[in-house]
Amino acid sequence: MSLGQEIDPTSTKSRGNTNILTSRARRRDFAVLGLIVLAILVILFLSGTLDFSELVTGILIYIFAALAYYLSTEPDARGLIVPDEPGLPAKPIVVEQKTERQLQSPSQDLQSILDAYPEAAMLSEFDGRVLHHNAMAADVFQLPRSGLGLNPSIIRRPDVLKQLQLMSRDHMPEPLEIEVAGNPDRMFRVSLERVRIEGKNRVLIALDELTELRRAEKARADFLANASHELRTPLTSLAGFIETMRGPAKDDPAAWDRFLEIMYNQTERMRRLIHDLLSLSRIELNEHRRPDQEVNIAKVVSESVESVAPIAHDKGLELELISSTEFAPVHAVRDELVQVMQNLLDNALKYTAPGSSVRVEVSSGLDLEQARTFAGRRWNTASRISIVQSRPNPDDRFAVLRVSDEGEGIARQHLPRLGERFYRIDEGRDRLVGGTGLGLAIVKHIVARHRGGLMVESDEGHGSAFGVWLPMIRTDETSDLAEDGADMPNPATGDQA
Repeated sequence: MSLGQEIDPTSTKSRGNTNILTSRARRRDFAVLGLIVLAILVILFLSGTLDFSELVTGILIYIFAALAYYLSTEPDARGLIVPDEPGLPAKPIVVEQKTERQLQSPSQDLQSILDAYPEAAMLSEFDGRVLHHNAMAADVFQLPRSGLGLNPSIIRRPDVLKQLQLMSRDHMPEPLEIEVAGNPDRMFRVSLERVRIEGKNRVLIALDELTELRRAEKARADFLANASHELRTPLTSLAGFIETMRGPAKDDPAAWDRFLEIMYNQTERMRRLIHDLLSLSRIELNEHRRPDQEVNIAKVVSESVESVAPIAHDKGLELELISSTEFAPVHAVRDELVQVMQNLLDNALKYTAPGSSVRVEVSSGLDLEQARTFAGRRWNTASRISIVQSRPNPDDRFAVLRVSDEGEGIARQHLPRLGERFYRIDEGRDRLVGGTGLGLAIVKHIVARHRGGLMVESDEGHGSAFGVWLPMIRTDETSDLAEDGADMPNPATGDQA
């Protein structure tokens, strides 16, 4: 075989011949280089620049360096050095190997890019047909989970379709903001960009979530508006009493004692109001983030009842806990569940006359219809309304708690407005017992964040009840949350209304 002949890298004979040629050329090059270095060292020795020991040291250093370089640059089968023609430098023959990435189709490449994008994104036609999308875009636009399909989905939002129509006429629209209905609602900024793929014009739609930012802005505005309104009365009262104590009542110790007591109560009211406003703002800010901690709601309810038992005793009320389970695991924030129980129990104790009773009931393992019945469909003559409604999976099971009292009840016309900020049925009575008008609003937003439900049932003149249901963690998902001796409840034996 001549040197100029084409060599097949896959041939064993070719590889052997090539390696022989390469080794000969390398040995010749290293021999010539060695003679040059040796000649230089000898000339330096004869001229007196180097003594004998330095000459020997230089020779040894060169020998070891040359061997190391020679061995480390040995060619292999992936880069064969073969001379094309006599007298020409050797050229490497690279055996090209197709990688998995090179074997993928353009559609698979596009889908991989969209899947790697950290926000919702999709590729569509100008008429709204979706060609590719990632999982987050599927959640926002209610699309199939798979990004590829023979029958593309259609974008059904008029505002986005209008932008696509503008782009089809060579107009570049500005980014728009959209609100996606849900529990809770979410806000997105939609950016559209024309791209050319496989010789065709497409539209890349990217969504940046603004929910947290908009909630923060709304919470800040609401806090300022509500705080200024609610704090005006106690601040005016404090200013009036201080002016009286500095003027007409300056030398009246008895009046001072009475005024100081009133001023203290007003100060406490402001403290509670600010605390509730801050709590509500924080909860609303994180409402779109579903909790992922495992919490035993049955234990939270039991501890909450124990904590308020002394208050109920002092008021002459009977506080009763009826629980069919000791272990009801849910995804939740424990402190927020405690806040729900405290607000519901606080309302029940405030508006129930001495000698009456407050009952707390807990059950678990119920389906949605059983949970709603247990929570707020117990009294035949009562009025009822769902303040928060969840969208559960069909196979979900629920843990339910219900707080009922024997107070005056709530008139039917007030039920739709329960859960609004600062809404009071009887403003004078609420201020007298120290209410801020934010307790049920806090409960409402906590339940919504936990993807649960809240129902109120009221029989005017006989009492009212508030029920909460939360989706339980499935048995195969629970960790070691259960305490020793506390077994998982059997859904088939759960309480049924």
